[in-house]
Amino acid sequence: MKESAVAPGAILEIKNLSVVYNHRTLGEVHALSNVSLDVRVGEALGIAGESGSGKSTLLKSILRLFGAGETAEVSGEILYRGRDIMKMRPEELLALRRGGIYMIFQHPYSAFNPVVKIGSQLDETIRLHGSRREAPDLLETCGLDGRIPDLFPHNLSGGQLQRLQFAMALASGARILLSDEPTTSLDAVSQIEIIELLKTLVEKESLTLLFVSHDLSLIKYLTSRAVVFYAGSLIEDSPCGELFKIPLHPYTDALIKCIPSPDRELGVIPGDPPDLSNPPDGCLFFPRCYLASDICRGDVPLMRTRHRVRCFHAGPFTEL
Repeated sequence: MKESAVAPGAILEIKNLSVVYNHRTLGEVHALSNVSLDVRVGEALGIAGESGSGKSTLLKSILRLFGAGETAEVSGEILYRGRDIMKMRPEELLALRRGGIYMIFQHPYSAFNPVVKIGSQLDETIRLHGSRREAPDLLETCGLDGRIPDLFPHNLSGGQLQRLQFAMALASGARILLSDEPTTSLDAVSQIEIIELLKTLVEKESLTLLFVSHDLSLIKYLTSRAVVFYAGSLIEDSPCGELFKIPLHPYTDALIKCIPSPDRELGVIPGDPPDLSNPPDGCLFFPRCYLASDICRGDVPLMRTRHRVRCFHAGPFTEL
């Protein structure tokens, strides 16, 4: 069943997006299945889920960052300001990557040329994008000092390079940031600093953010709305305040209970995710769910409006 989620003021609309990967041993792997969601201008959207749930694939799809032969099939629509990215010509796609949507990669060391000084790389970005902002301003905005341009990437810490990725994004004039686990490779102190900087930039620069993280506490702090993925399927979509107070899907409830808390025992989700090279019919969480019944073996649509959920046994919901 095809679904659609379109809202006034949306800068990004994803409609019925499905992605199938070519895997050398498993064959075709269904990484995303019929995903629909919208992102409004200036919104900070958190994207949560276990490893392999489709979070990073979603971000790669938005900028069509798949390698040759990597995917067997990509279908659906991804609209940026009403234009379908899936149908863009190479030159249009390049223009989008240069000025509309910017990807902040998980491993900052791989985002820079290791044999070119930082100043040259930043100046090139400013020149290519025709930015009106100068390098000193960009560095200061991102918490970096004036010595940085004379250094090579290997002279900098992971936290400094992540800050530089933000500076590059500002230089490009991008209105949407796609941020894929930006704190994973950093130490605890740097993680806090980067999240605070990202929060500040989103607010002061009026950016739209799609933030992928395994850490639900970061999503709760940084974003105003969150979507939860399981086995390539979007299973819950809600304002963060409601999601963490009243999770409606059993998987989301279990995931939240896995956040360490002094008030309760650490939760555990039994079983394993399904084999996406041969996904089962019906609810993909069925084998691990304590509420599962025969009705879950059939098609399970996204239900409700403000707080969408893909579950026939969703918990009670009261409009807040």
